[in-house]
Amino acid sequence: MISDASHMLAVKATFDGQRIVLPDDMRGVRPGKVIVIFEDAADGEDRALWLAGTETAFAKAWDNPEDAVYDHL
Repeated sequence: MISDASHMLAVKATFDGQRIVLPDDMRGVRPGKVIVIFEDAADGEDRALWLAGTETAFAKAWDNPEDAVYDHL
């Protein structure tokens, strides 16, 4: 398991209504900070609005001459 605090590890887990339930192979991992993202949190309309907002933000970051070199990879 990763022990260096500068690394991140993505793990699929479930939420039972009160706790995040990690897979069995995660037993023994040191306690620490986590980031939780709920995949099914938004309904269709909210999800569409959220995706539209992220597209705008990503376009500002990626649509520039410095990143254009990656368009040809």
